[in-house]
Amino acid sequence: MSIEKKIRDSFLYRVKHYYEKIAEHYWHLVNMILTSDKRDTRHKKILFIYAPVWGKWHIDTFFKYTLPSLMQSGNLPAISKDKKIVINFYTKDNDIFLIDSMMKEVSCTYDYNINSESNFNDDTRGMMVNFLIHILDICVKENGLMLLAQPDLIYSNNSVKNLVDLSNGKGVSIAVPHPRVSYECIKEVDFFDSPSHNEVSSESLVKIALSCKHKAFELSDELLDINSTVDGISTHKIDELHMGVVHNLPSVYLFSPIKDDISYFKRRTTFNYIDTAWPSMLFRQSRLKVIASSKIAFVVELTKDADKRPRTLPNMKYNDQYLSSNKSFCNYSNVIINSWDSFQ
Repeated sequence: MSIEKKIRDSFLYRVKHYYEKIAEHYWHLVNMILTSDKRDTRHKKILFIYAPVWGKWHIDTFFKYTLPSLMQSGNLPAISKDKKIVINFYTKDNDIFLIDSMMKEVSCTYDYNINSESNFNDDTRGMMVNFLIHILDICVKENGLMLLAQPDLIYSNNSVKNLVDLSNGKGVSIAVPHPRVSYECIKEVDFFDSPSHNEVSSESLVKIALSCKHKAFELSDELLDINSTVDGISTHKIDELHMGVVHNLPSVYLFSPIKDDISYFKRRTTFNYIDTAWPSMLFRQSRLKVIASSKIAFVVELTKDADKRPRTLPNMKYNDQYLSSNKSFCNYSNVIINSWDSFQ
């Protein structure tokens, strides 16, 4: 080896070495500026159930599907051994009596409160945001967790207990990727109406979801040339029992709120940020977890066939990118391949 090559290689090695050190310190500084750790790891004594529900269809759906799914043995009853449970309804004034009557009919053993729209006078924000700010404030003041219980959700058995257990002592909120299922199809299923169907495992709920796909779920198949993956959900059938899913907007279902969350939503006018921009703040503050396996937790969202018609585009085969200007920070959820597992 010539002396000239040795000198050149030595010089280039030193340049690359110093570049590595500078780049390492630069990205460490960027990481410190953009991210932090704001977890409140205190033991949470209360689980608040956040139930924004009004209108006869939503009230009926809540009491037929959502509440029974929460009352499965592995959900609220399993948690009540360690935490107090309080159900907080948020509704319109003319639905207070109906909700109260139906709660008495089901003989619910948990404390519940009914908050109505007339209690909130801030018209600079939407009603749902005012409701959310109110429950978040209660959680922070009383050191509680919050579970989302909108009237179109069904939790599989053990999902709620698993979410709470995985948040305990960590101060994290937990998101679960979910599918839309057809309400018209699923209402024919014998949910919670007989002793043999009082509890629905995650595998059972996945099987039902796969057989009762809403159009948005059906067209999220990334193997279709014309599909709806641009809206953020890309599904890929592995075999008859397993589906791989890239969900760019997984919804947070178990909240571990801090004051920053209250401040965040006080600056917003609509509720929609809860699925789009807000989880990015949780991610930057090291307060977010995402469930990647339906065996840990699985939730479905009931949707009427005529509602939420998906946006489709051609030449989208294999796409798993959320094509929107309102992307998550670093599009963190795009790197996760979720597994939805059924059974034969």
